[in-house]
Amino acid sequence: MFAFHFLWLPVLAAVALSGCASSVGPLGGILSAVVSDKLGSGQGSAIPATPNPAYRYLRVDVAGRAPALLVLGYLDADPNGEVEVWYSAKGEVIKTQNGRIVGTVGLEVDWRALRYGSMLPAWPEIPPPGASYARSRDVFPGYHYGVSERVEVLPWPGMPDASLPPALPAKHASRYRWFRETATGAAHALPPAWFAWGVHQGQPTVVYSEQCLSASLCLKLLRWPLPEGAL
Repeated sequence: MFAFHFLWLPVLAAVALSGCASSVGPLGGILSAVVSDKLGSGQGSAIPATPNPAYRYLRVDVAGRAPALLVLGYLDADPNGEVEVWYSAKGEVIKTQNGRIVGTVGLEVDWRALRYGSMLPAWPEIPPPGASYARSRDVFPGYHYGVSERVEVLPWPGMPDASLPPALPAKHASRYRWFRETATGAAHALPPAWFAWGVHQGQPTVVYSEQCLSASLCLKLLRWPLPEGAL
């Protein structure tokens, strides 16, 4: 099991979720590059500080569980920005777009689809008073279709009001531009999401985020190795 008490899914299910995508490498090689695929038991292998530079990685932390490293499998084109499709060795998937989780497969709680009501503002263009957008999501188990929410995104001065993972030292976190997102309108409110805007591999991007798929399942996502800069 990958962790988070994930359900086992065959790799083909993960490929189906990715849709029509541009590959960043042969699928067999991508999956073999995953360093650790055990979060729940705490027995996963140690995550290296400098993994194979031929691949792009996403470190995933959940409170009370060992971390795991996912590898980028595909990029999907989309008007709101490229969708990054990240894989575990067992075939679980996390899809991110501009740092936001937009789909998952194999977690104990899955967002199978997420839709926006309009084009989202780019992170550097969010004004000091903040901005808002509408979204709807399909949630499993139970197939809660079209859960509608209004999301407020606010630039956050200084360090976030959240507990950061040990893999992201304060000396790095303090150099990023931070944003907090708060969703309202759903029957079961989610904790606020946090996003850090900085530089990774020479490109401006969301380098870290904390996002909850339910009140009890919160993922801390960090591009790995540690981002080398800030904006």
